[in-house]
Amino acid sequence: MNIFKKIGRNLKNFAYNEDRSIASLTLGVNAQGTVSSDIGEHAKNCPVAEVADKILDGIQKDHCENAVIHADKLEAVDDGREQ
Repeated sequence: MNIFKKIGRNLKNFAYNEDRSIASLTLGVNAQGTVSSDIGEHAKNCPVAEVADKILDGIQKDHCENAVIHADKLEAVDDGREQ
């Protein structure tokens, strides 16, 4: 594997895990969630989350919605151990 691809993959994994860590410390709707999935969960009831959802949707279509789906799938198979 190309060293730059490996570094890129490792940085992406690091960012994803940091995202999950921040979500668990702050919002924590879903134990397997990310900040984006928590924004998606709150978007209907919180104006700030709704704005954040629209911004992220402008960057990547259905970003928060897909993050909620991903977190729910992980939560469904979670047995209490890190996935």
